[in-house]
Amino acid sequence: MEAPDGRFAAQCLIWLDDRNAVGELEPVGTLPEFRRLGLARAVCLAALHATRDAGAREAVVYPVIGVPKFPAALPLYRDLGFRPYARTLTCTRTRCRIPPSSGPASPEGAHQRT
Repeated sequence: MEAPDGRFAAQCLIWLDDRNAVGELEPVGTLPEFRRLGLARAVCLAALHATRDAGAREAVVYPVIGVPKFPAALPLYRDLGFRPYARTLTCTRTRCRIPPSSGPASPEGAHQRT
């Protein structure tokens, strides 16, 4: 959504998995001076309607929870009708060195990340 001065006041991107008829909503953002005006809701609804028109039967979103920088994310998604259905646990690795492989690489050429 464009602000009067030409900047993007609010934006939303949605990915369509047409094989499974699922849209994935992310990221959503609103410039601080345009928050609390309903713009994030408007761009999300436009994206969800476009995805539905393209064949999606459901949509998912993976909100950032517990981060002070994004306090309005979860209430926004709940207001749009999203409901929790699963929990994920994010794991990170702090070591910079990758241990030696114990066997041959996979045929798909998978890579380990640090």
